[in-house]
Amino acid sequence: MIELVTGEELAQSLGYSGVNNAFRDWCSQMRITPVPGRRGFYDPKLVRARLDEAQGLVRQDMGNPPKESFVAIRRARRGKD
Repeated sequence: MIELVTGEELAQSLGYSGVNNAFRDWCSQMRITPVPGRRGFYDPKLVRARLDEAQGLVRQDMGNPPKESFVAIRRARRGKD
């Protein structure tokens, strides 16, 4: 099943008080857009990919085996050693 996140849930999880102009501006800067035809709903995979890009983390191509373990990739994404 495809799971989507509402704009309100996404805004709250990112520290915004709700879906307001600041949240919309941030989404625009990050190139996070709602799912086409589903205004106010976001794809969590797109959000994760854009956040990884912003942090300078490159997603591994699933066709090639990762050079690092999945645990190491997760730690790098979360900023832990």
